[in-house]
Amino acid sequence: MKVLLTKPFFDTDLQYIAERIDAGIHIVTPSAFTPEAIAEAAADADVLFGGNLAEPILQAAKNLKLAQIPWTGVDNLNFDLLQKYNVTVANSHSNAVIVGEHGVAMMLDAAKKISYHDRQMRAGEWNRVKPTGNAVSPFSKMVIGSTVGFVGFGAIGQQLHKMLSGFGCHFKVFSRSGTPVSGYAADYFTVDNIQAELAGIDFLFLVLPLTPETRNIVDADFLSGMNEKAVLINLSRGELIDEEALYKALQDKSIGAAALDVWYNYPKAGEDKTFPSARNKFHELDNVTMSPHRAGYADSGFWHLDDAIDNLNNLHAGRLLKNVVSLNHKY
Repeated sequence: MKVLLTKPFFDTDLQYIAERIDAGIHIVTPSAFTPEAIAEAAADADVLFGGNLAEPILQAAKNLKLAQIPWTGVDNLNFDLLQKYNVTVANSHSNAVIVGEHGVAMMLDAAKKISYHDRQMRAGEWNRVKPTGNAVSPFSKMVIGSTVGFVGFGAIGQQLHKMLSGFGCHFKVFSRSGTPVSGYAADYFTVDNIQAELAGIDFLFLVLPLTPETRNIVDADFLSGMNEKAVLINLSRGELIDEEALYKALQDKSIGAAALDVWYNYPKAGEDKTFPSARNKFHELDNVTMSPHRAGYADSGFWHLDDAIDNLNNLHAGRLLKNVVSLNHKY
């Protein structure tokens, strides 16, 4: 079985994959990572491995059985094109544990204002309670016994539920179907009912895919329904939240804080320094915990690749694939 790479991988990634795929599976690297070079190598490929699925590549890949995306997000794919060529696409959710762990860390940082206090102490400021008040309250927000909401409840949301259960939290889950998930005690709602529940939520995680329907799901009306001490944590895609509405809510302190691992402006090729927004100065706000899209990175392994490797072995052995993406729902 021929697996053609459609993007460059680190040598350590390739070694990890090679050590875990079944005999008879061959990883092939094109002469260059351009649509033309990949298309030239795709004629007898069984699997395209990576996110570059341009039409010349799909047109050339006559034996294609699977396009395997070795990460979770698929919002950059051209779903009309994939439907045209009837491509089976799968992604990977095996990094849910480390993303969940990062999410808990960001939640606690925002609740306890650790990054803020760290910045202040480096300048000698202890932020002790002052009779005239403090620009940023020295008091932290309690997590124990709090109400935690999840918008979306896939692999990452479920990991977060497990990790936060030890804090004695009460959980509310908002999903497309509103169907309870066995083993995860929570109140379940459809996303349509979220506005009525927002005021009672202390920490709200966004852990849902970016689709045309979910883009800007968090808008000014949504934010106005949250309580003034609530913390919003986004681990999915920046575009789930209307940027201008979020900046205003944080600037006006109509919500307590945000913890964001995903953004609106990313470094382009050759850039060494880029602010996370081209329009708003999130980096100057004291009620934002910022992370550079880093939730999926850890020094303990290659978690993001595990599901993708499983699927290569599943396809080779004739077993069912995991994490098959719906071309209609776009996730």
